[in-house]
Amino acid sequence: DLKLKCWFAAARTANQHFNLNDAHMLLIPTCSEDVTTDMLLPLLGEIDVFRFNIDKWNEYAWEFSNAGIFAQSPDGKILADNKLKCVYMRKPIFFDAIDVPANGCLENWCREEVVRLWQDLFYDMAARSRAALVFPAKSKWYKHTQMALASKYFKVPEWKIIRGFLPETLKSGKWVAKSLTQTQIGEGKIFLVREIDVDKIDPYYPWFLQRKIDAQYDLTAVFVEGEIFAFETSRSELKGEDVRINTKLQWDRTELSESELLAIKSFMKDTGFAFGRFDFLRKDGELIFLEMNPNGMWAWLDMDYKNGIFESVANAIKRKYNSIN
Repeated sequence: DLKLKCWFAAARTANQHFNLNDAHMLLIPTCSEDVTTDMLLPLLGEIDVFRFNIDKWNEYAWEFSNAGIFAQSPDGKILADNKLKCVYMRKPIFFDAIDVPANGCLENWCREEVVRLWQDLFYDMAARSRAALVFPAKSKWYKHTQMALASKYFKVPEWKIIRGFLPETLKSGKWVAKSLTQTQIGEGKIFLVREIDVDKIDPYYPWFLQRKIDAQYDLTAVFVEGEIFAFETSRSELKGEDVRINTKLQWDRTELSESELLAIKSFMKDTGFAFGRFDFLRKDGELIFLEMNPNGMWAWLDMDYKNGIFESVANAIKRKYNSIN
């Protein structure tokens, strides 16, 4: 189906030296189940997009070599490095989990090889200032370092990352357990936020714990190069502690105060990120920081194209794309 003979013919005739005057393609590494990219593509105008769905990696053909980069998508589109102008990182993830035995398996090895290859291409493009909106920051801002920074601008719940013993402070009040990563923990499951009984947790494991806040609202804010879109939902109908399992919650646009907007902008300036989706709680009118995801999902907040997020993201990509001479 890939018509490899035609692909290799095209690769051989392509210019093997990177020439910005010829560059006219946007690469979006993602997956086939990324509805956000589906909805974003019509807003990118005449930009030619090469979409790499990592979960369908075996439907693509490619050659990365000293002669350059050549790839073909299942629909026959050709990507060559003399055409690659910009990259927008979305969600290159595998939704179909596989069980990996202790001695490994070939399919998992293939996946890791593909991830590393295309991830390195993204980092290379980012290092040459050719990544749009989502790019590696100068420093690594993980959840615990985020919370330390956020305390400059927001109220932050008490938190602990422990292993090997249980501090006495855990015995007062209520605590929730969270995960530092989205790594699957068997049968395709991920660790969701949940309230825990501290007397029953096993100190063998590393635990990320946060003091439970009985707030009235969950609030999320999408930051797009200085533009901020905020939404909130009442926790009165929340089941459990993790909003991700409450798919029927109503999220409504909400206004942030000038001081809250300034706090978000200052936080993002400190991290160096141009995009992020914040998770907050609002208790008695006060904003409480939980975390910021530098490539968080956001399409579910604008599924009818009425809130301006898609247009803002598309415009940011086009600004970056058009700024590369």
